[in-house]
Amino acid sequence: MQRARIWVAAGVLGVVLCGCSSSAGTSGTTGAGSGGGSSSAGAAADEPEVPVTTQDLERVCTDGLGFEGLPAYDRTKKTVHPAQLMNSAGDGWTSSVPVDGDFPKGWFLGYEDKPEEAELVVCVERTKATATGKVCDMEADGKPLKIRTYNTSYRVRVVEARTGKEQYGYKGKAESDECPVYIFTSDDEDADKYYNEVRPEDYRKRVKPYIAP
Repeated sequence: MQRARIWVAAGVLGVVLCGCSSSAGTSGTTGAGSGGGSSSAGAAADEPEVPVTTQDLERVCTDGLGFEGLPAYDRTKKTVHPAQLMNSAGDGWTSSVPVDGDFPKGWFLGYEDKPEEAELVVCVERTKATATGKVCDMEADGKPLKIRTYNTSYRVRVVEARTGKEQYGYKGKAESDECPVYIFTSDDEDADKYYNEVRPEDYRKRVKPYIAP
């Protein structure tokens, strides 16, 4: 199981937390985690296939392969079309639940929602990372740590969950010359690197026409 770690800026008061489950991080991960570890989608032989967990929807992002048993997407209908958020840093996809306040309620599936309710999948992925040359003084477990920062390129896609057809695509960059106050990392990431990532406010208006009326 992944464990989240928090590095804080040197001089910032607070407690460094270790050993938290990955679901406590910013991503709000649900399902079986990234890297192909999801349970396989299931359906009776005479029934259309549906995802068993939200993580099963990663194949919509990776292969453009949808689930026939999911509800049809009709953009002309003036209603909210529920979407599943999937994130990738280049090493597989993770199903996520946005933090409260990042998006209007109902846009994305929450912890209590069922994966078979998804009409869309929003795929957000880091496609490139470039070192900024900036080094930030941080602390980890009370000890000084030098953090190197990276600008990133990203891609956002809105994909129909039933057919795997892309409805919208956008490529952008996340750049900053500021040091973070704190960062989240996990056991499979380099502890001395910080990536400027796309934020919800960077693509909220871009996906709205496809999700909300």
